[in-house]
Amino acid sequence: MRLSPRSAAAALRRRLRDAAPRSKEFLHVIATRHGIGVFDEQWFAYRQLMMEHLTLASLDAQEDRDFVWVVAVDRDMPPRARKRLDGLAESRPYLRIAETELKRDFVPDLAAWTAAEAKARKKGWVLTTRLDDDDAIHRGLVGRLREEAAAYLAGGGRASVILSPVLGVNWVPAKAAGHRAYHHSPSIGLSLLERAEDPRTVYRNNHRTLAQALVPWDYNVRHLDGETPWWLYAHTGLSHMQSEGSDRMDKVAGHRRAFKLDAARLAPFGVTAAGARIIRETPEPEVTESLFELNRRGLDLEDEIHGLREAARGGDEAARERIAELHAERRRIHERLVR
Repeated sequence: MRLSPRSAAAALRRRLRDAAPRSKEFLHVIATRHGIGVFDEQWFAYRQLMMEHLTLASLDAQEDRDFVWVVAVDRDMPPRARKRLDGLAESRPYLRIAETELKRDFVPDLAAWTAAEAKARKKGWVLTTRLDDDDAIHRGLVGRLREEAAAYLAGGGRASVILSPVLGVNWVPAKAAGHRAYHHSPSIGLSLLERAEDPRTVYRNNHRTLAQALVPWDYNVRHLDGETPWWLYAHTGLSHMQSEGSDRMDKVAGHRRAFKLDAARLAPFGVTAAGARIIRETPEPEVTESLFELNRRGLDLEDEIHGLREAARGGDEAARERIAELHAERRRIHERLVR
């Protein structure tokens, strides 16, 4: 029997509401940064389209629902974007929206939230997982990560563990083309299991150097290998804010082993044919200037704000006024990122 769209949506909401954390030993937190320091409604319109049809779709499709998804946003997030995000969270008890002031606050804020949540749930361990807001994970990844973590603890393991799903797919949604890829420390799905009393989270180091940085401190490393592609990395013009002049999209779509990502290939990630079509047919916004340079300017402003915080907390009115000026400048330079 086929459900009507309204009945199908109601069934999905019931299934999501039934989801409840079951682990006795650890709390699983999937964490995503969503436009911290961005104040352009147009940028968010496109990014949230990606997020809804990729990231959110893949989490809705997870076979194991024992996780919390923390989406970190700027406390001054544009109103329309915040309203849309609140709407997505309304029927999803696994989705928590966490406000933060600056990009540099994301990691300590996430660590504090995770520690408090684990304490409230009486969990001795926490498992944190990276996920960008324009990518997707295989519907079985949460279950596999949790199996690995549970087996490690059941076997008496007591050191922290890095879990790395090494196989995935790079793709360019606009061209519906991509290729299989390997990464020893991916930006999607990389996870860290650690004790709950003082979690630093998987975001404590850059994903590329996490294992190298932590192995000398007796951290364990386990690769999730095999034939399953665990992650789906979407390459778009807006996904390259951290580098200048990237040609990754051309390299991915033009790879000699590239293939078409049709409905059958996307289904394991929860991505529907309709969702893929919407993304493919929606024109990408055109950037107004270098996102890389804008990002660097924004980080410089954050550094100055951070340096004034202690004085402002101590009652220094001039420091408070300067912080307000810096926040206004931060908003101004990031209000017109695309057109």
